[in-house]
Amino acid sequence: MKRFLILAIVALSMLVSVSADIYIPEANMTINESGTYVLSEDILTLNETGIWINASNVILDGNNHIVTGNSTSKNTGISVYNANDKIENVTIKNLKIKNWSTGVKIGWNVKNITITNCEFEDNEYFLNSYASEQYFYLNTIHKNQSAESYTPLASPKLVYTYGGNEYTYRLGNYYEGYTGTEIESEGVYKGDLELFGWEGGAYDPYPLINTPENYKIIKTLYPEVELKYEEDGALIADIFALTSDPENYVITDAPVTTTTTTPRSGSGGRSYDSDISDDIQSRIIKNFVSSATVIYGNEIDENYANQLRERIQNANGFTITGNAVIVGGPFANPFAMEYNEQFEMPITNENPGENKGIIQVLKVQDTSGSIIKSYTIVYIAGSDRLGTLAAMEYFKTLEDLPTGPITVEWTENGPVLA
Repeated sequence: MKRFLILAIVALSMLVSVSADIYIPEANMTINESGTYVLSEDILTLNETGIWINASNVILDGNNHIVTGNSTSKNTGISVYNANDKIENVTIKNLKIKNWSTGVKIGWNVKNITITNCEFEDNEYFLNSYASEQYFYLNTIHKNQSAESYTPLASPKLVYTYGGNEYTYRLGNYYEGYTGTEIESEGVYKGDLELFGWEGGAYDPYPLINTPENYKIIKTLYPEVELKYEEDGALIADIFALTSDPENYVITDAPVTTTTTTPRSGSGGRSYDSDISDDIQSRIIKNFVSSATVIYGNEIDENYANQLRERIQNANGFTITGNAVIVGGPFANPFAMEYNEQFEMPITNENPGENKGIIQVLKVQDTSGSIIKSYTIVYIAGSDRLGTLAAMEYFKTLEDLPTGPITVEWTENGPVLA
């Protein structure tokens, strides 16, 4: 069987196009040399691998063609791996990958790979990646596919237009059937979309609210980063892709860390929302509260909830579909009543006791839709008002979300561990 690729090699500032009639081995089609490869037709194969990229400095342009496999066996649509040497600077774009066990598989020794404007359909896993630098964005993911990735499924910082406005932000991917709870003005849903796999899964921090063709890229920005120690000998391309310990890097052009959700032109990157309380000491806790809906049940708990952020939600008529903070116990908050028994230490008038409150965390998996979603619920409540206040005040001092229940008591000197 034969397939045709158009190979374009840039050398000495001249673009040379070379047509090649390439034989596909029984196992796969292998790219062993640097260059730009453009598919001229669809590929339908029962082989173990559709296309194997075995070299650095490769651009594979699908030219909107399809690589289709047989998902009944453990096969791979596009494999990027070299057993003897590392692979760098690979781009896969404009390609539909369909009906494989794994759509794209990327080895551990691959660095700086970009996958964009691709479409994934009817694969068990659309991505299985161990790459150390990876940009996976503006792709379309159809329903009922999983993923594994060591790095977020997102772009570098981009300048782009969406809905008639220009933004500076990062973009993720479009997931058929996924609807987030809140929309950012930059054209993405607020909060991470978690995708499950056999080793832990992957997550997209910037899932798109619309299909990729609605986002027009003007410019790709990579933060300027320099090493403290020259002997480390590496320069990274993106804040998501450190190749050494974080202390070895100095950010010389740091992104903006706080923004509002008001529509704007040319906005910077966001770490947490501007309505988050300054009393929260940890950036990790601020980021979580920024991603969460803070839910109260009565007027007293509303005042406590406002200690975390300004934008809060009454429990009546609301549905939890993402990260949330439940403030108040089961007698005041309907969600506390709904989830109370799922926590390790359910709240009652007697437990944890007078003037005592508990901080607890629950991981939830929602399998009701076509895409499995995961989110976190933080439960801040006490046996009485002072107990809830103690738990709230102590929560604001935490460095990270607790792995187990924390019981706190209110005293004349404030909250203390009970």
